[in-house]
Amino acid sequence: MLSSLQFGSFLAYSPHGKSAAELAARTICREIKRDGYVRRELGEERIIPYAVRRLRECLTPGLADLLAADVVLVPAPRSAPQLPRQPNALWVSRSICEALRAAGFGQRLEPLLLRRRAVAKSAFARRGARPGVQEHYDSFAVAPRLGEPPARITLIDDVITRGATLLAGASRLAEAFPEATVRAFALVRTQYPGDRERDRQRFHCVVDPVTARVTRSRYGAWRRDP
Repeated sequence: MLSSLQFGSFLAYSPHGKSAAELAARTICREIKRDGYVRRELGEERIIPYAVRRLRECLTPGLADLLAADVVLVPAPRSAPQLPRQPNALWVSRSICEALRAAGFGQRLEPLLLRRRAVAKSAFARRGARPGVQEHYDSFAVAPRLGEPPARITLIDDVITRGATLLAGASRLAEAFPEATVRAFALVRTQYPGDRERDRQRFHCVVDPVTARVTRSRYGAWRRDP
């Protein structure tokens, strides 16, 4: 199991804030989670490709390296195994990978990480009942592949809160490809309202690109924001 993982994210949202910016960010996050739409002057547009275009406009060196042209993009699995009879089921992280590739990010998309058994969805789990790093790790497997192993992998997800899913998934990938550099990218990260300058996870604005780390301790996964 990895002790830490570098990750990047582009957008931020606050699940509890009441300001206009926080409410707008919550709407954006909700639409991303359901691969929905954003309203534009000329009508509605798919929100994930739109967000990726904005990412291109606001790209930082750290995010550019995470999504560079030699990186294999791996979508994080859903909370339950993908069923053969539901090939078109909603898979938001894959939609993000497809939008990233269409915008010129990454080398290719490979669904290398699989969910062997279902875990509770973090968004709906009670406080203290969200799946931990070990539970996610035990539920993951890496798909067999032929050819040269990838040298650089970025695991892609829609939202990062604590980082347990990404840390566990990256650990599985690092185990399968020990020579590879494995990192992660989430389109959105969870932030919180507050006015304490020392609070590193305080919400500032919707477009707020960062690179940071997830670390593992006996209490689980924790984000270490800059």
